[in-house]
Amino acid sequence: MAEPGVSVVVVAPHAPGLANSETIDGLEIRRVRYFWPARLQRLAYQHEGLFETLRGSWLALIQLPCLLLALMLGVFRATRGATIIHAQWIPTAAIASIVGMLRGISVVVSVRGADLNSARKSRFGRWAMRAVTARVSHVVTVSDEFRDLLLTELGCRKPVVALYNGVDTVQFHPRDRTVCRRELGLPPASQIVLYVGSLIERKGVACLIEALSGGVSAESVEAYLVGEGSQRGRLEELAARGETRDRVHFLGGVARDRVHLWMGAANVLVLPSYSEGRPNVVLEALASGTPVVASAVNGTTELIRDGEDGLLFRPGDVAGLRASIARVLAEPELATKLAIRGPQRIANLGLDWSDHGRRLLAIYREAMSN
Repeated sequence: MAEPGVSVVVVAPHAPGLANSETIDGLEIRRVRYFWPARLQRLAYQHEGLFETLRGSWLALIQLPCLLLALMLGVFRATRGATIIHAQWIPTAAIASIVGMLRGISVVVSVRGADLNSARKSRFGRWAMRAVTARVSHVVTVSDEFRDLLLTELGCRKPVVALYNGVDTVQFHPRDRTVCRRELGLPPASQIVLYVGSLIERKGVACLIEALSGGVSAESVEAYLVGEGSQRGRLEELAARGETRDRVHFLGGVARDRVHLWMGAANVLVLPSYSEGRPNVVLEALASGTPVVASAVNGTTELIRDGEDGLLFRPGDVAGLRASIARVLAEPELATKLAIRGPQRIANLGLDWSDHGRRLLAIYREAMSN
């Protein structure tokens, strides 16, 4: 939400099903179309990352210059009278650096997990990341690991600050499981395994489904998957086989003001990703007092201490994931300990949006003073 007296305009790519403009929590959102018909737009909101999208689609390659030009015009119009530009995506950072130079204003860029993990896989991606970050005032990352990668592996020479995401503890906090299940229409006695995120390859959801086909096979165990993505069809086919038949439920997208109910209803939140930034879903589960089982990757290990705040397993280790889920479901004392430690962990790390906002404002002031 924008501060009183501060005008914030968000310029973003358009995508099928999204409005051209709207206001959310006091923020003016402007979405620019870059290809017609709109249903063929391919570049934005592809969760595997921009570079993977470009490698896998000739149509995406054709659309890239259209996107860059549309964003250039949109950002230039929106920055009339602006004091700073904050880019949230590498392509928009490239545009913002040009507009910032023309307007004579500073540019800050946030580098997130999908951007950096995708860029590191190719020579062009690494070059593009270096070229973009060299032309901004400050770089913000979501984790300590990504800050270190930018400084060492990519040789970024600009100030790089790890600014951790916060969590809305008004919405995400411990709740009565029975009440949450009643509101969602869920069976009161089931053991519920929850996944919240995109159904894409790097999220490792297939690993979760395979884990449920082995030792975690009690009839009372139900898995609920919240989210959409390119892998949904393949995952549904996988879940329809053997022991997971009728026990894995694909919910699709869930309204953001209902996710906290699913957190409150679940016995355990599972995040089996092969790579992450500093996953918000883990923050939300910790704040909700929902035990977390997650792969030991990227920023996740900055949030979860194995056996203390949650359980960690090696990425892709189906047996390890299966054993971790089974422990949480079979050991009430462990589940209770993790449920108590979660909110404490959030409080101890100071992971709230107010602190995030104060630190971001300090970065803006420093960028404008240089």
